[in-house]
Amino acid sequence: MRIVLIDDEHLPLTRLRTLLEKSKVPGIEIVGEYTDSLTVLNHIEKLQPNVVFLDIVMPGMDGLALGEKIQELLPNVEIVFTTGFDQYAIDAFNLHAIDYLLKPIQIPRLEKTLERLGKISNKNKKATAQHTMLKLFGGLYVVSPDGHTQLMKWRTSKAKELFAYMLNHRNEVIYRDTILELFWPESDIDKASKQLYTAIYTIRQTLKHYGLDSIQISSPLLNSGYKLLVENAVVDVEQWLSRLKLLSRVQATTLEEHEQVFQMYTGDFLGDCDYLWAEGERERLRRLWLHHASQLSEFYSINQNYIAAVKVRERVQALCADEEENYFTLMKLYDLLNNAAAVEEQYLLLKKMLREHFAVEPCEEVESWYRSWKQINELSRMDAFS
Repeated sequence: MRIVLIDDEHLPLTRLRTLLEKSKVPGIEIVGEYTDSLTVLNHIEKLQPNVVFLDIVMPGMDGLALGEKIQELLPNVEIVFTTGFDQYAIDAFNLHAIDYLLKPIQIPRLEKTLERLGKISNKNKKATAQHTMLKLFGGLYVVSPDGHTQLMKWRTSKAKELFAYMLNHRNEVIYRDTILELFWPESDIDKASKQLYTAIYTIRQTLKHYGLDSIQISSPLLNSGYKLLVENAVVDVEQWLSRLKLLSRVQATTLEEHEQVFQMYTGDFLGDCDYLWAEGERERLRRLWLHHASQLSEFYSINQNYIAAVKVRERVQALCADEEENYFTLMKLYDLLNNAAAVEEQYLLLKKMLREHFAVEPCEEVESWYRSWKQINELSRMDAFS
């Protein structure tokens, strides 16, 4: 375990080194000790530590900012914060840091931290499966190469939302001021900056936990902006849009490809997240999918494969229950299949949806069609009994 120690005061730095040297945990190697933030940043990449013990309160660049910079240079490094202020540590780092130590540091507490770091290191070595896809349709998921899907769990909702925002703007520079204004508009600049640093730290730790080492956060504008870099990983929205764009018109020879692309849409963009900034993209992607669904359904209808057309429309209804036109289309398809009960059911479902979501009744076109259908259907039943 290669360790770097950082503290602006020599006495606690010497004490921590002594405690680490006396520790019963094997394999500890202290590769650097620093009291100056800029010197650390100049040396850290060459030292390649596994762990950094970092004081929170430092002159110039504080521990939060320095920790963020270190993890930008070494995404896999673990950081343990040290502080003499109990409440400050609890408020700022209880949910974000791998661990924090209160000064004066005691050896039993230090050894617990070292044991925890050892377990994390072993877990990372054993994690052989590499996650290669991020799913944004329906929520925020990780999919491994063998197809296993996990809902990403986050220590804070703010870190989750910031990651989703950065992923939506992947490979683009996002200005720091833009992030602060969007995510912490009510906080003063110092408090908001600290919250941003801890959120970035949490994102990096979460990515590491899920084996997403190919996704990194850089700061190309010298602390004034961030860029989320996605390499050797697939984002389902990006993959779907690429395949959708390449589709030729629906015909017998392209039908299988159209069906595959249609099935790739598994829910609205970040559908389980109530993010205002995501609404525009969510609606855009939904409309693209609905247009494709309409083309596919129309092809099946023209070729009198009404059962296949119904399956397309039922999937639309399952994922986009507020689409009025889809209920009407299903009513007409079920009529073509002579399934009167299903026509009635769709009409009642439509009325219920419109009342609950919009407090309105079906439009006149639907009502007129339904009245006409009902009249014809009743006459047909009378003729059948006469």
